[in-house]
Amino acid sequence: MIEKPTLAKSPVVFNEEEHRYFLGDKELKGITSSLIHRAFPDKYKDIDPEVLANAAQKGKALHSAIEFYDNFGGNPEEAEDDRVKLYANMKERYGLVTIANEYLVSDEQDYASSIDIVALSPIGIFLIDIKTTWTLDTQSTGLQLSIYRRLFERQNPGLKVAGIYALWLPNKDHTICEFKDLAVVDDETIDALIEADRNDEPFQFQLIPDEWRDLERQYDCWLSQAKAAEENMTLVKKQMMAIMETTNITSVRTDLFTVSYIAAKKSSRFDSTLFRKENADLYRKYQKEAESPAQLRITPKTNNEKD
Repeated sequence: MIEKPTLAKSPVVFNEEEHRYFLGDKELKGITSSLIHRAFPDKYKDIDPEVLANAAQKGKALHSAIEFYDNFGGNPEEAEDDRVKLYANMKERYGLVTIANEYLVSDEQDYASSIDIVALSPIGIFLIDIKTTWTLDTQSTGLQLSIYRRLFERQNPGLKVAGIYALWLPNKDHTICEFKDLAVVDDETIDALIEADRNDEPFQFQLIPDEWRDLERQYDCWLSQAKAAEENMTLVKKQMMAIMETTNITSVRTDLFTVSYIAAKKSSRFDSTLFRKENADLYRKYQKEAESPAQLRITPKTNNEKD
């Protein structure tokens, strides 16, 4: 386990009773009530406000129970809300140590919010948002935590977030505990959302199916292995070529491969780019239409872009 870090304290003041954020005399906007609402304006449009208020009250009570357990410990079996036991088991299973509850982050300009749980895992810092809704909305929660992640890292230079997670403990069923790893939304999308919010313009968030995250990770894993394999094969081919050159062998046949040595040579090729530039009309005359099958172009991000 890495050393538990000390987090920077935001100068923003949170009025819990009115749920309002202030930086001096300036009131800042909460992330969920501004940016997330703009990205998902119809999320709760068909739900009775009384139902929403009741669910929010239950959710707040669970947040408080979990915060009490994190700060004071005790036997989770004796907690008033039996989901605290599920939470305690989840922490043990993933090796989590809570660094802070309701940790306030802000850009100190327009926005502020509190992160439900900042935890230390064996691989680094996790940001966790507790959800008690009927279903788990990974899209909006992923966007919410991605914004928190950006504010957290700016507020704590030198600290990097290793993962963002939704902790789903629904009010409907106190036997469910899902700890969901969420995809990080890129900074370009977050910047566009902030710009839309500042200009009071609509914003269309790109909805990605939940299964995409697993597929993306599978591809990244295979890509890494393919790159390593390609590098190793290139090295082996160089060694094989060196042997064939020093022994003047031009062909080797085994039960695995037939390897042929092809000496270096000069060749000529048709310069279609130059021909097109100097003979545009003739080039067009000999062009013909061709249909290509649908395909994907996947461009891996650099390590800097991933960070």
